[in-house]
Amino acid sequence: MVTRKKTSYKAIGALVISASLIISIYGIYFYVNSVKALEKIANQTTEVTTYGIYVLGDSKIKNIDDFSNEKIGVAKDITNEELSETLKEYSFDLSSYDSQLDLIEGLKNRECLGAVLSTSYVSMLEENDVIKELGVELSLLDEVDVSKVVEAPAVITPEEPFIVYISGKDTWGHISVSSRSDVNILAAVNPEKKHILLVSTPRDYYVPLSIADGAMDKLTHTGIYGIDVSKDTMEMLYGLDIDHYFKVNFSGFEGLIDAMGGITVWSDYDFDVENIGHFSKGDNQLTGLEALAFARERHSFPRGDIVRGENQMNVIQSVVQKMTSKSTLMNYAEILNKCDGTFATDISTAEIANLVSYQLSNPGEWEIEKLSVGGTGSHQHVYSLGKKSYVMKPNEEDINNARERIREVLEEE
Repeated sequence: MVTRKKTSYKAIGALVISASLIISIYGIYFYVNSVKALEKIANQTTEVTTYGIYVLGDSKIKNIDDFSNEKIGVAKDITNEELSETLKEYSFDLSSYDSQLDLIEGLKNRECLGAVLSTSYVSMLEENDVIKELGVELSLLDEVDVSKVVEAPAVITPEEPFIVYISGKDTWGHISVSSRSDVNILAAVNPEKKHILLVSTPRDYYVPLSIADGAMDKLTHTGIYGIDVSKDTMEMLYGLDIDHYFKVNFSGFEGLIDAMGGITVWSDYDFDVENIGHFSKGDNQLTGLEALAFARERHSFPRGDIVRGENQMNVIQSVVQKMTSKSTLMNYAEILNKCDGTFATDISTAEIANLVSYQLSNPGEWEIEKLSVGGTGSHQHVYSLGKKSYVMKPNEEDINNARERIREVLEEE
C-alpha cells in the first residue's frame, strides 16, 4: 500500500493557523455566513439505494399486501444490515440468492413469487437488453429507499497531503441515490505545494468486484452497489488509501458550472456534439450544459474513453482554477446554495472551511498535473450483466506509473 509522509509535528501549527483564521475577518465570514451552505454538501456519509419489489408480468399478485408469508428472493451481493432491517417490516418468507441476476432467473423459474432488486440495477439490465434476452417481464409493485452510512474517513488538514476520489454519476436529480460511476478520477492533493495530480481511470476498466468475491466487472458498475464499493475498488486497483470522496451527477455538474458563471476549458481537438454545438481546438468558454457535453463525449475520438477522461480532467482543472480565485472563494456560499442536493462529499464542514481559509491566506495559482491510464479493449464476461461485454483490460505499467507519481506528489517537500 502507498503510505504518505507523516507530518504530525505540523498538527499544532495547523491548529494555531486555523484558530487565528477563525477570529479573522475571513474566518468569521466562513464560519458564520457559510456554514449552512457547506452543510448541504459536506458530511454526506449517507447514501440512499432504491429497491423495488418485483413480480413477473403475468403474476396474479398485484398488491404488496398479497405477499403475506410468500417466498420473496433477495440477493447476497446487495444484502446489508440496513436492507435486512427494512425488509423485516414486511411479512416475507425471504429466500437468498448469490446475485441479483441469479434471483431474476429464480423468479423466471417461479422458485419465488417476488424479488427484491436495486432499481438502478434493473434499469442497467434493461438498457443492455439483458431483461429482454432472459425473456422476462418484470412488474414493479413497490419501492423502498434504504439509507446506508458510509464508513467515516480520515480527517484532513490544509497542511497534510491527501487523496480524493471523484465519482461522476450518470443520473439527474438528487445525488444521494446510488447509480453507475461514469467518471472515476483520483486527485492527489498537496496543499502546501499547491500541487494537484489528477489520475483518470476509464469507466470500462475490467476490475474485481469486492462484494462478489472478486468477480470481474466494469468499474462503472461498482457505483450501483454504492460509493464505498467504488472507493474500495479504486483502492485495490492502485494499492493506496483514499481519504475522501466527492461525487457529482449531471444536475450538479451543470449547476456548479453555471453558478460559477461558466468556465474556460482547453480542448486538444475540434469536434461537434449533436444538439449542443462545436468545440474548437484551444480555449472554449462553456456554460454548464456545454461543459457537460464536452466532458461526456467519446464517439468523436479514435481513443474514445481515454480522450473523454482527458477532457474531464481539463474541466476539473478549469473548475479548480476558478474556484481557488479570491473572487470565487468569497462567494462560494452562494455557489453552493445553488447546487443543493446535486453533489456531495464526506469531507466535513470544518475541513472545507479550513481549506478555503488556507487558500485565501496563502493565495497563488495551483499546478494541475493530469495523467490517464489505459489498457486493451476486449470482450469479457461481466458479473453484473451475466454475459460478455466490451471492457478494457488495465495496462499494469500505466497503473504502476500512476501509483508512483501519486506517491511523489504526496511526499514532495
